[in-house]
Amino acid sequence: MKFETGAIAGLLTEGILIILIPIILLIVWKKKSGAALKPAITGMIIFPVFGVLLKLIPSYFLLIADNPLSRAINGNVWLYHLIGGGLLAGIFEEGGRFFAFKTILKNNTDKKDAISYGIGHGGIESIYLGFSAALSFALMGIIINTNGIESITAGLDPITAETAIAQLSAYSTSPFYVPAVLGTLERITAIILHTSLSVFVFTAANKKGYGYLFPLAIVLHTLMNFSSVFYNTGMISVAVLEIFMLIYALIVAFFAKKLLKLHDQVTR
Repeated sequence: MKFETGAIAGLLTEGILIILIPIILLIVWKKKSGAALKPAITGMIIFPVFGVLLKLIPSYFLLIADNPLSRAINGNVWLYHLIGGGLLAGIFEEGGRFFAFKTILKNNTDKKDAISYGIGHGGIESIYLGFSAALSFALMGIIINTNGIESITAGLDPITAETAIAQLSAYSTSPFYVPAVLGTLERITAIILHTSLSVFVFTAANKKGYGYLFPLAIVLHTLMNFSSVFYNTGMISVAVLEIFMLIYALIVAFFAKKLLKLHDQVTR
C-alpha cells in the first residue's frame, strides 16, 4: 500500500484548517461580542467528558462487548448508525450541554453565552479530530510510504490488522479535495450545528415553557449523525452528504437565531 501525495497533502491541509478555524472563530467572536470566555472553556471541557469518556460506558455494552444486543446492533448497518453513530452522541453531548447550563453556567444567562459555549464545544471536537484523525492519518501515510504497511500493522492481531488496512486504504487514494475541502466543510458544518443546538439547550435550561427543546436537540443531533449511513451504504456520494449536512445545519441555525430573540429578557 502507498499513500498518494495528494491524499497526504489533503489530510495535512484538513488537519491544520480544522484546528485553526475554531481558534480563529473564538478570537473573532470574543473581540466582536465581548462575550465571556467561561462558557467556551466549559464547552471545551464538557465535550471530552460527556461526548467521549462517559459515552464509552454504554458504547462498551452496546457496541463492543459480545452480547446478543451488541451483535444485533453491529449486524445491522442502519441500527449501528442510529444508535452508535447518532443516538449515543445526541444523548451525551446534549445532556452535557444541559448539565453545563444548569450547573456550571447557571449564572451565565446572556444569549451570547450560548453561542460561546457552542463554539467551545464544537471547536474542541474539531481540534480533537484534527489531531486524532486527519493529522494522524497523514503521519501514518508518510510512515507507510517510507517503511511499508507492516510498520503500522506489526503486532496487531489479524482481525485488527485487517480493519486497519481497510481503513487506511480508503484514505490512501483520496483526491486532495476530499479531505482538504469536504473534510474541512464537515467540521464547519459541525460547528454551526453545535452552536445552534447550544442555543436550543440554553433556551430549554433558561426559559420556562421551552424544556421540550432539550429532547428536540437530542433528536436533531441524532438525525444529523445518522445521515452518514446513506454514504456508508453507497446510496450517495460524500459530496452530496456534505451538502445535505450543511443545509441541515443551516436550517437548524435559522431556528436557533429565532430562539435568540427570546433572551432579550431572560427569565428563569
